[in-house]
Parts: sequence; C-alpha cells; structure tokens
Amino acid sequence: MNISGKTPLMRAKKLEKYLGVEEIYLKLEGTNPFNHKFDRIAEVLVKDAQIQNKQTLLVNGAEDYIESVGHFAEKAGLSIKVPQFKNEKWKNTAFPKDIIIDFTKEKIDNKYVFVDTFCEKNDFYNASNGYRNRHLSIISLQSIGEEIAERLGDGISSVFTQLSYGYTVSSLYNGFVEQWVQGKINKYPQIFSCTIPNGNVIFDDFKKKREILGLENYKIKVNKYTRNLFTGEGALLEETLKAIHDTEGNIISVDEKLLKESSQVLRQQENIILSTEEAYAFAGFYKMAKEGQIEKGKHVIILNDGRSDLEVIRINDFKKYAKEELAQWIKEWLQGYSDPIEETIDALDHAIEDGFILLALRNNIPQGACVVVNTGFKDFVPTYHLGYIATKEGNKGRGIATNLISQMIELTDGNLSLHVDAKNKRATKLYEKLGFEIKYFRMLYTGE
Repeated sequence: MNISGKTPLMRAKKLEKYLGVEEIYLKLEGTNPFNHKFDRIAEVLVKDAQIQNKQTLLVNGAEDYIESVGHFAEKAGLSIKVPQFKNEKWKNTAFPKDIIIDFTKEKIDNKYVFVDTFCEKNDFYNASNGYRNRHLSIISLQSIGEEIAERLGDGISSVFTQLSYGYTVSSLYNGFVEQWVQGKINKYPQIFSCTIPNGNVIFDDFKKKREILGLENYKIKVNKYTRNLFTGEGALLEETLKAIHDTEGNIISVDEKLLKESSQVLRQQENIILSTEEAYAFAGFYKMAKEGQIEKGKHVIILNDGRSDLEVIRINDFKKYAKEELAQWIKEWLQGYSDPIEETIDALDHAIEDGFILLALRNNIPQGACVVVNTGFKDFVPTYHLGYIATKEGNKGRGIATNLISQMIELTDGNLSLHVDAKNKRATKLYEKLGFEIKYFRMLYTGE
C-alpha cells in the first residue's frame, strides 16, 4: 500500500438514486499514498531521476503535484527544489524557504526553456509538470483507464475527468485502446473532459470544430506562453482533441459555484471527501445529470483527490490493536454469523503472516474490518480468501463493506474467494453486485 495505483472504483448507489442515473462509479485517486492522482506520475519521475543518477529534482506545477513529487523523492533519498517566478508568492507559504529558488528578478523570455537550461547547468532532474515529462506522465496515468476496464469490463458508457494539460484524457484513451487491442473491451467509452473556460487553449481550438457545453458566451485569452504550453514542446492539444473526438465525447465547462455545490453533494450523498479545486470531473457529470443528458449505462468519474471519509489502514502487527481485541470486534459486529473466538484468532494469525488485515476508521474509531488469508495456491483455488468482513452496528448503507471489498479486490488483483452463509441474502446480493459469482456450495463434515 506504499505504491501508487490500483485505487478503489466505488459504486455510488445513493448518488444514482439522487440523480436518477443507472450506474455511477467513482475512481478514488485520493487513496494513493499521498492522496492525489499526481502520485502515479511522481513515483515514475522519481524512479527515472534515480536511473539518471540525479540527486535533485526541480519541481514546478500545482501545489499538490509538487508535494507529491517531494514525498516520493524523500522516500528515495533525493531532494527537490521549487522555482519561484513572478506572481508566485503563494509558494512562500506553501513550501519551506530552503527548497525555493528565487527567479522573480530574472528576465525570462520563455520560462520552460529557462528551466530546462537551468537544470542542465546544475545537473538537476527537470520534473516540471506540463513540459518535458509528458510521455512519462501519459504512461503513468494510462493505468487508470486499464484499471477501469479490467474492473468493469465491456459496456462502460462514459468516463469524466478534469482537463488541464490533457494528460489524463490522452492517458485514458491510450489505456482503453490497449484494452481494446487485447480484446477485453469492444468499444471505447466516451471521454468527457471538464474545466473552467478560462485560459485553456484546448477550448480555443475545440470551439472551431465542435460545440463545447456551456462555452457559448466565453472568449479565451491566449498569449505566446499559454499557446506554447499546449502547442509547443509540452503540447497535448492534438492528442487531447483526438481522444475526445474518437470517443464521441465532449469538453464541459463548469463554474466555481458549481464546483462548490458538486463537492458538497458528493460529501452528503456518498461520504466522499473531494476538494473544491479538484471537483471538475464530478461537476461536469453533475451538470449533465441535472440537465438530463446522461444516458443509461455505466458512468465513471475520476476524482483526483477523492477519498472516503473513512480511513482504511492495513494492520501489520498486533501492537496498537491486539488480536484478541480485533477478534472480539469481529465477533460482536458479525452477530449471528460469528465463529468461535479461537477460530477468528487463528485467521488473524494467518492473515498477519502472509495475507492482510484492513481496519476502517472514522475519527480514529473502528467501524469495520476484513481478514484475508493466503491459501498458498496459484491455480487450484484463488490465492486469497476472505475469512471475515464485519461492520459496526449503525453503519448500514454508509459503504464501509463496499469500500473494504473494493480495496481487497485491488490488493489481490481479484484473485479472491469468500464464503457466505446461504441464508444471508443481503450479503450475497452485495457480493454479486461487486462481481462475485456463486460457483459451488461449501460443505463441511460434521459426522453422522
């Protein structure tokens, strides 16, 4: 759980009912190690810096992006520097003084060329977002599309994401193409890209060819620097528009009022924490849903820093939470479906050895747990088996079991089995909706 990727894909049933949409899935990128989609890119860039024997990375971009690269760099024993240009006073409060390089008094014709030259001169790795690392960025984010396709299979209707440099749009497209080539899907889902219509050159080109939802009254301001970003060395304009065009998607404009409203709706309906600054994808979907423009099917929304208000931790030892305490919680939460306490303790011992234990917390108070053991088999039966999953009373409908199961599926690559009491129809229905199938009945010998 210390690497990026394999983030949960959560079914949002309350949101479906609230918006009158058939199937909604939320890709929770906030469950990455440092709580953002950027972690996928940061991890790869730091690895590349190590391969090139660079000890320092110059990192420029959004605050979340810089922080993400900084976290992975620290883990790898590398350092970062953050360039500060004119009109970037926010960096003074966001980052320590000793990592900032002050360029505010420099006369710079082209910021991107300036940074590149500075890195070469000082033997720094240029980890600036939106410039020379676009290919690594696309490769890093491509796995998001692959994870969605692998989990939901064919028949995904649409995917909503944020439009900034265009990395995610191009990456999703590449990921779906790869799944199509492998025969795992028969059709690309529509890709809808969402943003505020202000200063994004992709809009300028897109408006010439196709209607952009809600952009009729906007004029785009373009200067040589913003155009260079999208049409020069850092360009993703062509690739982004091709991805949207080929999937019959669209670019959706949203405003700040809608961003705030949509993030609040997500919190109220699904207990998902999403910052207003990263609410573009959901805001675009929310806008279309309210206008009745969402058709039947499976719809996926990528939430850059979205995560459940639950904190799910992995138990690596029994120091903070004793196994007897965990066993007692599981017995209490399972009620009539519990096993003798010694059996639960036995499962916990095996899970801590070569399986895993997940504990769901809200405000540091345990709300649910799952115990997964390793069967030791590769092909005969699934490698992992869910021994127990239980939630505290009063949490019905809050998605704790769904959250735990989603993370289990991701951690085991779906190589997972479970047992369910034949009389427990509610649990059986939940498992089936999450992709499990009844293959056979389990029978235990108890004597004549």
